[in-house]
Amino acid sequence: MNAQVIWLEIPVSDMNRAKEFYEKLLNTTIELRVLFDTPMALFSKEAFGIKGSLILVENHQGSNGIKPIIYIDIMADSMEIVEQFGGKVIKRPTLLRQKNKNGEIIIGTNLIDNQVGYYAEIQDCEGNHLYLYSHS
Repeated sequence: MNAQVIWLEIPVSDMNRAKEFYEKLLNTTIELRVLFDTPMALFSKEAFGIKGSLILVENHQGSNGIKPIIYIDIMADSMEIVEQFGGKVIKRPTLLRQKNKNGEIIIGTNLIDNQVGYYAEIQDCEGNHLYLYSHS
């Protein structure tokens, strides 16, 4: 059996603010819905790489738990969007590195997609921590 992540929920306390943040960051449209009496904003697998939603959680304070890694096209543009729409850059874009057999740090392909890439850690406008990943 191949296990795979099939849905991602991102808790938010302000649905409209979070919807705008993720629409700008991911350059997509997110659909507002009420499912099981809970306000949600749904994103598609085509736009986000996985199906899921922003989910309204009363008294949500942000999280430092599970940190998804989201592929984005251009890292510099995304850093501007994060700060413009109420997020915070925790770790500036950094080239992924690894150690070789001798313990020397080298630039090499990574486990995400076997390419050279950059990552950044951000906090979204709702206090959730996540990583952004890009080839540029």
